[in-house]
Amino acid sequence: MPVQYGSLPFQEQIAYFRHKANVPSERWTDVWQNAHDRGFMVAGAMKTDLLADFRQAVDKAIAEGKSLGWFKGQFNDIVARHGWEPYASKSRGSANWRAQVIYETNIRQAYTAGREQQIEQVKSRRPYGIYKHSGSEHPRHDHLSWNNLVIPLDDPWWKTHTPINGYGCKCKKFTASERDLKRLGLTVTGAPKVTTYEWVDKVTGEVHDIPKGIDPGFDYTPRSSAELTEQTRQVLAKKPPLEERLAPRVVDHAFSTVKGVGAEGLSTLLAGLATPQVAAFEQVLKSHDLKTLFLKAGEMTGNKKGQAIAEDVEAYLQSGLSRPHWNYTARRVSRTNGFTAGRWNHVVVKAKASDNLAKVDPLLLQSAIGTAIQQGKADRVWSFSAAAEAQLNSSARVVTTWAHEMGHQVYYKAGKPELPPQVRGRPSLTRYGGTNDSEWFAEHFAAWLLAPQALEQALPDAFVFISEAVNAAAAQ
Repeated sequence: MPVQYGSLPFQEQIAYFRHKANVPSERWTDVWQNAHDRGFMVAGAMKTDLLADFRQAVDKAIAEGKSLGWFKGQFNDIVARHGWEPYASKSRGSANWRAQVIYETNIRQAYTAGREQQIEQVKSRRPYGIYKHSGSEHPRHDHLSWNNLVIPLDDPWWKTHTPINGYGCKCKKFTASERDLKRLGLTVTGAPKVTTYEWVDKVTGEVHDIPKGIDPGFDYTPRSSAELTEQTRQVLAKKPPLEERLAPRVVDHAFSTVKGVGAEGLSTLLAGLATPQVAAFEQVLKSHDLKTLFLKAGEMTGNKKGQAIAEDVEAYLQSGLSRPHWNYTARRVSRTNGFTAGRWNHVVVKAKASDNLAKVDPLLLQSAIGTAIQQGKADRVWSFSAAAEAQLNSSARVVTTWAHEMGHQVYYKAGKPELPPQVRGRPSLTRYGGTNDSEWFAEHFAAWLLAPQALEQALPDAFVFISEAVNAAAAQ
């Protein structure tokens, strides 16, 4: 079963994994407890190139929400490419089993570390932790006995019992306020008595006292702020800078229900434009942690399909709304390509199952927007999104709509700057941009981001105005 919340990347989760150093090792326990917070390892992967390829695949799985099936395919390709033979002994397990362990352990540990960082920020308002058993068909009896325990977050019990608590463990930890407990019909139980068992490392001879119900090496809480062990410090010192080890991302994360549309494809496309405007907007994205929902039309109506993803979307957005589907539903889905709101920190973009950002050539998109800008001087198009779809494909519309909706967010974050007289005195380059100041800004921002040279030549005052607004938004 795939890790459901693995498809819901968020910045803290991605950052936790990306700040690790590669650590060649024979066994999981070679890197002990919190050392995993700063070291990435695959048991038996001793070669640098082999470990780096595994690292790239796990990074993509976390940031893009790739499925277990996808990762198994990557695992098999990597094994074949490097001629790795990790299955010499039965203890290594099958290829599918190894791939699943690597995939699920890394994604769940990264998720937990990211959530712990968020929990620190809200525990003054939500001071209780609730242990939730996964409901698996073959439960660990200790984990099942902890289901619905309500324990203060500051209780030492959580230091060793925060899920995940072993290979394949799917338990979770939720936070709650007094009001939440009342609504759920729960009361504070306090921590159960902890008993331990001795586990002997057969290689080193070391004896460890492990809490009953926890697998060896899992009796700790993953945290992004954990101190580096000396071993990991030494490894990290020998590694090249992070930006040289992993491909940079303009867009760190996105929630998507469309296979070919996501943060990686968007980042690749924007990086292909290679303009100062993309770099400037990236500062706004990172400064405000702006989020994106790529959804199919049927999921934006508030019906059963929309309700089915509500919990997952909320896990990504962390909006706190009692009815999270309000964050992505619209009354007239057939007549909208995307939308956002001033009170939000995210945009919603409609995409089709057939859309694929890999089909969009960044330079052809830049040319299409440039052509529409020139056309705007005489026979204006309805919108730059419509022009992109007409000249290229619907995937190009998705990108341009995303840029338009992000333009709204820039406008809000910059304080809704008033259009200067020299800009207001000239007609919008698109008919949709003439609707109001907010739509004017969003349309011309899309042009500024995707075809800046063409916009600067056609409307230099608009180009300067948007550039200043972007800088202002980044500084807020």
